[in-house]
Amino acid sequence: MFEHGDIEYTVPAPLDLPVKILEVDDEIDALKLILGEQWQTYTESGATIRDFQVFAEKVSEAAGFTSSGN
Repeated sequence: MFEHGDIEYTVPAPLDLPVKILEVDDEIDALKLILGEQWQTYTESGATIRDFQVFAEKVSEAAGFTSSGN
C-alpha cells in the first residue's frame, strides 16, 4: 500500500500479481495489471506525464520491485 496525491493505492504481493504481467513489455500495461481498477483512479486524478515517473516508482516499490525500469 502507498499514498500518492492524497489517494491510497493497494497493490498485490509479488507472487499474487496476475500471471499476464509476465507477457507485457510496456511499463504502462504492467502498471494497469498491477493496479487493476485503481489505474482509472490514477488517470482521473489529474495526473500528468511529469507525475507519472514518481507514481511508477511508488507502484514498483509497493509491488516488491526495486525499480520501475526507467
